[in-house]
Parts: sequence; C-alpha cells; structure tokens
Amino acid sequence: MATFAGWAIFVSALIFHICMGYGPDAGLLDSEPLQCVKKEFMQGYPRIKGPKSVHDRIAIIGAGPSGLHMAYELKKRGFRNIVIFESRDEVGGKTTSRLYRNVWVDLGTVGLTESYDKTVDLLEKFNTGFEVRPTLPGATWLNRKEYRPTTETIPVPIERIQQASQRYTVLHQCFFGTYDSELMPRPSPEILRKIHGSIEEFLLRYNLTDLQPIFYTAITLNGYGFLNETSAIYGLTFVTPSVVQSFLRPERGAYRLFGGWQNLCREIARRSDVDIRFNVNIKRINRKNGVQIVYGKKHSGQTYVDDFDFLILTPAMNSLFKVVDFNQHELSIFSHLRNSFYLKSVINSISPGRRSFSPLDTYLYDFQNVEYSVYRTVNPHQLENNITGVDYQLGLRENVDPDGSQYETSVYVQTGKSNPWKPDVDAHIQTKLFEHLRDFKKSNPQVVEQVKWGYYFPNFPPEAATGGALWDVLDMQGHYNTWYIGSSVCFDAIESVFEYNYLILKLFA
Repeated sequence: MATFAGWAIFVSALIFHICMGYGPDAGLLDSEPLQCVKKEFMQGYPRIKGPKSVHDRIAIIGAGPSGLHMAYELKKRGFRNIVIFESRDEVGGKTTSRLYRNVWVDLGTVGLTESYDKTVDLLEKFNTGFEVRPTLPGATWLNRKEYRPTTETIPVPIERIQQASQRYTVLHQCFFGTYDSELMPRPSPEILRKIHGSIEEFLLRYNLTDLQPIFYTAITLNGYGFLNETSAIYGLTFVTPSVVQSFLRPERGAYRLFGGWQNLCREIARRSDVDIRFNVNIKRINRKNGVQIVYGKKHSGQTYVDDFDFLILTPAMNSLFKVVDFNQHELSIFSHLRNSFYLKSVINSISPGRRSFSPLDTYLYDFQNVEYSVYRTVNPHQLENNITGVDYQLGLRENVDPDGSQYETSVYVQTGKSNPWKPDVDAHIQTKLFEHLRDFKKSNPQVVEQVKWGYYFPNFPPEAATGGALWDVLDMQGHYNTWYIGSSVCFDAIESVFEYNYLILKLFA
C-alpha cells in the first residue's frame, strides 16, 4: 500500500499532467489544455442580502428540513419573529416517518453517506434515540425469478473503479479546487463548458465510464434520474470524490438511520419554539411593499392576510408560479426547472412470500423501460434487526403481532415523470404495484399507506445547469426581499439543504 506522502506526490504529478493536457492520462481530457482554478477564484462566493434587522417579521413557506433548519439557525442569530406556513398537519416534509409494528418506517428520506457531516451533527445535537449503522448488503433481481448479491452485479472490476476514482479525484480538484460547501463557487465559463451535458456524457468525455455503477447507485436508484438525462453538475456536487472513495470500502459508504427521520424535524421544531401554522392553503404572496401573504385554512372558508418584512421559500420554485408574484428575472431562471414523482407504499402481506436473502431488494429488469415499475423494496423490521440469509428468506425470524399473526410489512418504491394524481396514471401505478406483489407471491396484500411525492428532485436540465442556473440563484438571493432555499436550488438530499442553508447564512453574515 502506498504511503500518504507517496500518494500526495502521485496526485500532484497527475494534476500537473492533466492540466497540461498530456502525460499518463492525457486521454482523460479534451485535446486542448485545461487550467486548474486559481485559489482566489475558489473563494468567490457573492455577498447576499437578507433581513435588515433581527426585529423583522420573517415568513418561511414550508416546515420541511430546510425551512425548520433555517428557522432554528435564524433564531440562534437573534431573529425571533418567525412564522412558518405549512400545508400539511405535521412538520417534516420529505422526512415523513411512521411507526408500524414497533419499527420506524421512512416514507421519504432514508439513507446517509460519510459526507453527511452537517446532518450527523444535527442528529447528535437533537438526538431522540437515533442510531446510525452501515446498511446491509442488498440483492438485485435480474428477472422475476433470479437474483444476485448486488455487489456481484457490478460489471466493472474493482481495480478499474479504483483507478477511475483516482482520476476523478484529480479532475474534480482541478475543476473546482477545494471548498467547504456542497455548492462550489461559480466555475469559470471555461470549466462550465468542460462539464456541459449529462452525467453520462461527462463520464464518457473523461474516460470515467468505470464509475457508472457508483453514479447509477447514488443518482438513479435514489430516484434522481437516469445518467443520460441528469445534468453533470448535479453528479459532480453530490457524488464527490469522498463519496466515490467511500464506495470502495466494505460498507460502501452507505448508512441508515434507525429512529425515524421525521423525529429529527419534530425535535428541531420543538426546540426552535417557532410559530408554525398548519393546514395552510396559500392563495397569494405579494412583495410590492414588504411581503403580504394571503392564505386560508383547510376545511375553512375564511381568508387571512398577514404582513411580513422578509420571505423565505422552501418548496420547489416551479410549484409556486401561481402563488408567488415572481418577476421576469426570477421566472427566467426558475422556468427551466423540471421534476419527477416518487412513490412509497407500505404493504402488509402474509409472511414471507418469495424473497431473496436480503431485506433490501432492487429490481432493474423493468426499471428503465416501464414507468412506475417497482424498483426497490425494503423490509424495515428485518433490516433493523439485521436479519438476512436463510432466516430472512424463509421467514424464520418474523415480526409477530400480539395476536400471533406473522405479517410482512415492506415498503415498495416507484418513480416516474407522469403526474401520479391523474386517474389513468394512478391506475397504472396500482397495476404495476399489484403485479409485482403477485409475481413475488405476497399473499393477501393490503396497502397500509401510500405517499406520492410531487416535485421530487426539482432540477435544471443540462443546458440550464451548465449555463450557471444554480449560481444565478445564489447571486439573486435577497434581491427581491426573498431567499430561495430547499431542493430546487441545491441537490434534493437532506444534507444538501442543510449545507445550502449554512452557505446562505455565511454569505449573509
């Protein structure tokens, strides 16, 4: 094994060769020379505007992770007059969790990686009995009857992945230098040109296709789109060199939280002691003179009007076009956003049906060709109790109800681009779900709960992303008495929204 000093010398030499466009990996880049970013450019974040006084009234739209976290951080900084408007009757947004049969089942956010340092800090600070453990090895079904351990289905030898990982680390540093936020400072036009297009195109361009299994796992299998359609910049911000390198370790750098992600949001809300108005239907937000919010309460015909000094938006910005008085500058950016939909169904069935050896299953045979096919299942009880192998496959250690019944309670995951609330699309979703249950011999299946996430992974397409849309939003922060936070202005992951909030507050301070 190389020493640390030897590794440092190798990396320095490789950076030199790559940036000059020749050397051992000259084919890695385009034929023209590429210069690394300069140190002074790497520090180039803009200063942003924000509330003028700690006495300002601040309205936050959305009580999900980004809104609650921002409220908590603002209160720490002396802002006291904060109101959160939430359309549902509970906090949490995409961290929704339910306690079924003595196990917390996550209906949105699930995992975390070694790069989730801000999230882990919050879990420790607001600990309500959480436990973070490496996730169990999964199984991948090649068809409806044949499966393999997921690690055995990776088509690239580990040695080639290691070599590609080294090249990716050097290339990433050459493009962006070092930075301590998830969103790097705005790259130069030259760098943006070098990273244009999709993730797939980027990996092809720089001879990094051996890393496709890692990007596919991190991006596609989490519902963030196929590699040939997702902007390269999202892959470069989310799948950092440290994430790639963690994939090479035995635990693959993937962990799961046991204790319910929503409980983190509940605890942040409790300790923040912020005014949260639930079941709100916002009709209009006007920003001509200050901020005026016109809203109603669900199941009530009454309309309310409230005035504020500053506005913070957390939902997908393209979901707010009929509500917020966005101006042409804002629309010129946010109108490019697109999104998909994501579903989780909690199903009870008679145990065990047909299983692999693992409570974490992936089904890839229809995934790319059939919208809303079931492509992942999780058995939370067996996962939490580390039940695998024959014990899991044959149902030898099941969760037994007080009446002696043995039911399997599993979560089934589907994703697509068609609106799942349309009757014909919903009918297709249920058909694919119950076809899957039948194929895997799940007897007497009953839907306990089904959650449909609209505006899942709001993102900019390649042409807008590499046109600088994410940094255009950052430059615009505060200009219209508004901050834009949440998953439509960063990556759609809990760590990303926390990171973005810290960046905003750092640039505002």
